[in-house]
Amino acid sequence: MSEIRHILSISGGKDSAALAFHLRDTRPDIEFEYVFFDTGEELPETYEYLEKLERALGIKVEYIHPKKSFEKLLQQYNNFLPSPNERWCTRHLKLEALIDYVKEGTIYNYVGIRADENRTGLIPHREDFHTVMPFVEDGITLNDVKRILNENGVGLPKYYEEVYDKEFDITYNRTRSGCYFCFFMRQIEWVWLLEKHPEEYWKAAKFEQGGYTWIRDMSLKEFAKPANIARVKESYKKYEEYKKKHKIKNGTMMEEMEFLTRHDQDLDDFENDQFCSMCAL
Repeated sequence: MSEIRHILSISGGKDSAALAFHLRDTRPDIEFEYVFFDTGEELPETYEYLEKLERALGIKVEYIHPKKSFEKLLQQYNNFLPSPNERWCTRHLKLEALIDYVKEGTIYNYVGIRADENRTGLIPHREDFHTVMPFVEDGITLNDVKRILNENGVGLPKYYEEVYDKEFDITYNRTRSGCYFCFFMRQIEWVWLLEKHPEEYWKAAKFEQGGYTWIRDMSLKEFAKPANIARVKESYKKYEEYKKKHKIKNGTMMEEMEFLTRHDQDLDDFENDQFCSMCAL
């Protein structure tokens, strides 16, 4: 009989963190393996949050590293950056690392998809691999996630903390865990990265070669010009006002740069994608 393993992947985000506390309280008889698939391209706040979780939960998170670094993979792909249509970063840095880690045993993989979301989670084509969604089973929503984190004294990761810009009278923040250069970041999040972590921003800019850019039709070098930063902030301010006027709920995947009446299809795909949820939860 094969070994039964219960895996909880900690991403450094709010949902998987809250799930760790929820599992401790609701399934105390299960021995979990806590793992973090470290791409090597994470924000400092992510590592700080992982350490905070370890202390609060009294656990040890095992760091799993991919076979090849992002830079080596980028060379392998001839400097073709990952994109919504070609997510080779998730495939190599996260998915393959997970499959290698759980190659033996009957696997129960616990994911932090909430009851108020519409995602499926990672479901490999293996009879011995089972995806478990405790939040869905127990009716846990976003408000519950925040409550769980606050009750356990860890709160949200620091990158969720809002930055206030007095000149434009706006607040903004990063909206997800994962690599600091994720191609699904909104333009205001690239502004956040430039202002909060300029070293990482300019490292991401160096990855742009051969005409490939993180932002469609604009390099990060061009994006960083003051006039473009001001344009983004002004557009963001107008869109936030538009959302309030039309009572549109905030969503991490909503386009903010134009007054659109529907989500961008690529972002909808990400919201429902089972592989990219490994990075964002």
